[in-house]
Amino acid sequence: MRRESAARRERGFVLVTMAVSAIALIGILGLSVDVGRMFIAKNETQNYCDSAALAAALALDGTTTGITSAQNAVANSANAWNMNTTAVKNPTVTFATSLAGPFVASPSPADGYNVARVSATVPLQLYFIPVVVAQTTTNVASSATAAQVALTSIPRGLAPYTAVSTDTTGPNFGLVVGGSYSIHWPQFNIHRQNCPLLPDACFNAPPCDNDTATSKTAVVNNWGDSNSGFWGSNSNSVITQEVLDLIQIQQLAVGANIDPILTNGTKQSEAKILDQRVSQDVNTTGDITVSDYLAGAHNGQRLLAVPVVDPTDPSTTTVIGYGVFLLQANGPGTSTYYQSKTNGSEPYCAIYAGTLNIGSTGPGTGGTTGGSRVKLVQ
Repeated sequence: MRRESAARRERGFVLVTMAVSAIALIGILGLSVDVGRMFIAKNETQNYCDSAALAAALALDGTTTGITSAQNAVANSANAWNMNTTAVKNPTVTFATSLAGPFVASPSPADGYNVARVSATVPLQLYFIPVVVAQTTTNVASSATAAQVALTSIPRGLAPYTAVSTDTTGPNFGLVVGGSYSIHWPQFNIHRQNCPLLPDACFNAPPCDNDTATSKTAVVNNWGDSNSGFWGSNSNSVITQEVLDLIQIQQLAVGANIDPILTNGTKQSEAKILDQRVSQDVNTTGDITVSDYLAGAHNGQRLLAVPVVDPTDPSTTTVIGYGVFLLQANGPGTSTYYQSKTNGSEPYCAIYAGTLNIGSTGPGTGGTTGGSRVKLVQ
């Protein structure tokens, strides 16, 4: 009898222990579900902030219009949370000129603002934690900061032309936004050796309107008879890829001597390729300003990134930075501007649009080299 009673007590104890353990186990599993959902929500909102911050930084161009475009990029971010079923509501975006801040919501003027920070908070419904504490929701917050980081070397994305300046101060190197500059210079004439003080008389056709006297003199004194600022390959198929697909054939770094890869010839056939690139844009309007182009519908095909160079002696042409130029057009529709305006002896003129921001359909905010790329910095 005693043994039977002891056995019954042991069985009862086991049942109680199992019941308590089951409750505890279920509670732990429940808590794990809520904590796991917190981690998922954190990852989802962090992904949102990361992509939104990159998009915002990519839109910055040193103007209040760029600030507005950055704010719109955040507002239009397609990323969602809650298993991609719920939009992130009321994100905040602020801007700064450096990672140290201060960060402000709508800077004006916007010169130098090249850092964007996006923060977002989402309310997560809790299902099991309220059994332990009196809390039915928790806020999950994330933040990301992206910036335009100056580039000193570009392995891909430059077109095989150059802009010339003897002003080595970035980000614009003396180039004026809206000004017309030679990205491919006109051919020299037979009077070249007799006109170092009057460089305009050395060319078969005048250089572009905003090429400075010092730039003209540097070209006349230091470039060979057949050089016009074109660099890279003489292969038409390669040049076509370089212009249309921006597949440059070698890395160009600030401070590099580009003279050994300046190529000879008028490159008259390249006029058709430039027109083809222009015609790939949704905006081929002729006589358009940089600001009107950037404010309207465009896809960036009319923007061409080239190195800015300084010819300092007959064997040295130094890369001093980078710039973006708006190709001219005679649309709407298919453009034939360069084919109709150039005959090989004349320059290819383009409008300086600003500094290079890789991946953007517009210029960036600048930097000492005139070139940048966007990356997450925090």
